[in-house]
Amino acid sequence: MRAYLKIAQKSFRNNLVFRAEYFAALLNTIVTILVNLAIWRAIYEEEGGLDNLQFSLIVTYVILALALFQIFTMDEYVIEKKIKSGLITSDLLKPLSFRLHLFSFHFGALLYRIVLLLIPTLLLYSLVYRVLPPFSIEMFLCFLLSVILGYFVMYSLNFIVWLSAFWFYKTFSLVTIKDTAVLVLSGAVIPLWFMPQQLVHFIKLTPFDTIFFIPISIYLGQIPMDQLLFSLLRQVIWITVLGLIGHVLWKLATRRLIVQGG
Repeated sequence: MRAYLKIAQKSFRNNLVFRAEYFAALLNTIVTILVNLAIWRAIYEEEGGLDNLQFSLIVTYVILALALFQIFTMDEYVIEKKIKSGLITSDLLKPLSFRLHLFSFHFGALLYRIVLLLIPTLLLYSLVYRVLPPFSIEMFLCFLLSVILGYFVMYSLNFIVWLSAFWFYKTFSLVTIKDTAVLVLSGAVIPLWFMPQQLVHFIKLTPFDTIFFIPISIYLGQIPMDQLLFSLLRQVIWITVLGLIGHVLWKLATRRLIVQGG
């Protein structure tokens, strides 16, 4: 366990080195949120209201959704680059679990983004806009748990796409499709409240709404208490399902690597 903590620590420190990249990422997060808030403000002023939802509710949702989207960003081509460079072979020979090594690497980057991207962004927009507090202390604690579960759903989904590099030379197209699906169907751009009910019913059959929409809805108190446990359970179920799929694909991928390597 100590080795994996060291990997996460090293990943955190490596991100600190690239200061120009940090300021670019921070600026990108701030501008992205600002543009989306401007769009929603224009809609709000044009319609005079958003289905009886207060504009401050939308502001809070957009800030949280896009901030979480930014910190959930991962190295999409980490496995592909290792396969192309041949480093995947040496990684598999190390006395460490490759999958835990990979998760530790991304966990360190996640901590970096929380401390240096998420917190400054939330503080900045809290001074400019009226960001609503959590619906209640209980909901806030459930929100934190749901965010953690949402991250694991996102990571498990990403891991499946990353493993496709064992069968495809380039994974850019698959990564782009996945990112677009997450951006639209997870509620990161448009809350599911404003989508057609038939589309919402379809989305709830997928893991996408469990990444961002459920955590933020919990924060805002939009999920009734009698449905709260079921919402968290859906996240756990999707983590399990995607984890099992990733496990099977990993076993197939390593067999394929062994066969090709003789």
